[in-house]
Amino acid sequence: MALSAVATVLLTAAPALADRNPLGPREGAEPGEGLSAAGTIGLYVLVPLAIIGLISALVMLPGLVRGTRYRPQMGWDAPPTWFAGPLDPSAAVADAQPGEVVRGGGSGSW
Repeated sequence: MALSAVATVLLTAAPALADRNPLGPREGAEPGEGLSAAGTIGLYVLVPLAIIGLISALVMLPGLVRGTRYRPQMGWDAPPTWFAGPLDPSAAVADAQPGEVVRGGGSGSW
């Protein structure tokens, strides 16, 4: 327990002590002027919002370009299609014989 506490303190203090160089300041160690308030807002707010907006537009664009699609409350205007059915669906429906009433459910008795 004590070892983990000491390790935590040393590991979190390491970045703060990283600038302490016994040989003197490093090249480029001067921090410079920094960003203005407008530059900070632009960098940390506007740039991420622009990236999020671009990604959102790229995700939504294909759906917007494709146009309308089927909605349940609208009528269906496509011709009926029978997938993996017989080659002549009309004859298959006409020749079908009514079968026995099948019951189902969890117990098979409803």
